[in-house]
Amino acid sequence: MERAIRQTKWLGKAWQFQEVVTSTQDIAKEWVLKGAPHGALVVADQQTAGRGRLGRWWFSPAGKNIYLTIALRLPPNPPPLGTLSLLVGVSVAEALRAKVSVPVFVKWANDIVAPNGRKLAGILVEGTKGWVLVGIGVNVNLAETEFPDKLRPVATSLCILKGELVDRWEVLAAILLSVESWWERWEAGDLATLRQAVEALDWLRGKTVRVAVPDGTIWEGVAKGVTETGELRLQLPDGSERTVAAGDVSVRPLS
Repeated sequence: MERAIRQTKWLGKAWQFQEVVTSTQDIAKEWVLKGAPHGALVVADQQTAGRGRLGRWWFSPAGKNIYLTIALRLPPNPPPLGTLSLLVGVSVAEALRAKVSVPVFVKWANDIVAPNGRKLAGILVEGTKGWVLVGIGVNVNLAETEFPDKLRPVATSLCILKGELVDRWEVLAAILLSVESWWERWEAGDLATLRQAVEALDWLRGKTVRVAVPDGTIWEGVAKGVTETGELRLQLPDGSERTVAAGDVSVRPLS
């Protein structure tokens, strides 16, 4: 762990590593309630109840991947919180591109994907009393045969993309440094730079998508990027445009 936080200024200077946890989000939340400092970091080798967005199960075997949560205290007047998942997505994607030299992209609003759309990493941002808990899971050294059957067609790992095993601690260090840098820009209100970075890494842009929003409504159209406040821009079949703040996105032809 020490070498993973060597280059950061404040992120992860308070940290804990555990072999097995239910979820790093659970441990971080407990720590915040007990007085964790800003930038506190929880890393685990295995999760028994890892979860992603919408409460979905996150495959978390031992010795293969990266599972972490960063506890961040919100500033008094924070930028739109809808931009946080994209901030973390850009941070992770840029870190992986720089450190591991793999062509990965951000899929609005919580995923990092390979060029073929297979999921490489997931992001979970949860709020608690003036704090945000940023959970990140990265598939690092899983072989294709090690994924459960239902994940094999839709998931991938750095090892698969790279064709060789990858040092998890080096990847973790790159991610932490990138998150720290982007958080400081976000905290200063530099949403324009964040939006530019998202556009450069946007996997959905120009694709025909279906978006299931939380109230059950389904929208179909062409993804046109994101707004500065983090919403997905969607061009509908009639040519009009609407924005979506939250939803489950799949890429498919219009019906």
